[in-house]
Amino acid sequence: MGIIMKKYVVVLFALLMTPLASVAADFKEGVEYKVVQETASNGPVVTEFFSYICSHCYSFQPLMNKLELRIPELELNKIPVAFLGRDLGPLLQRAYAAAVLLKVDEQLTPVIFDRIHRQKKMPQNMADIKALFIDNGVSEKEFDGVINSFALNGMIAQYDKKTERFDVHGTPTIVVKDKYELDMSEIGSEERFYQTVEYLLTLD
Repeated sequence: MGIIMKKYVVVLFALLMTPLASVAADFKEGVEYKVVQETASNGPVVTEFFSYICSHCYSFQPLMNKLELRIPELELNKIPVAFLGRDLGPLLQRAYAAAVLLKVDEQLTPVIFDRIHRQKKMPQNMADIKALFIDNGVSEKEFDGVINSFALNGMIAQYDKKTERFDVHGTPTIVVKDKYELDMSEIGSEERFYQTVEYLLTLD
């Protein structure tokens, strides 16, 4: 994992710091992307596999936010993985699912990222996670009603199934149309990231 993490440090620095430039749309399978499934989704779908613990996922969020603004019709799916952070990984995965069910994921995701990576206050247990929700407007009753619910457990099963299906072992991993996985080490700039996604959305 150390090699993967070092690779993303270099890649994300380049993505965030390289000036926007006009680049030719000469995207190639095996270079900017690889095919990971035979069948593509019908609509404009981008899936981000992430972890709140992953510092590179934290740094990557501005690009994902800009991507949504750039492609208004985009369906962006976020899949929290459980394999980072040992016992804390599944707890934070569950926290994201709870936020989605309570319709506060857009509000709480930046809060959780900020607490972990800027404030350096890593939640230690479910009580800490619950306190984060309550501090951000979710009632104790609402939180308790979803955190171990059948619906949430079903979401966790789907997250794990998709993580396994796409053979995800590092974060962030970006998959376009359920078929094309980006190779961030080959893309090289923020603008090229957007253009690669836009190109792949035109493919079948």
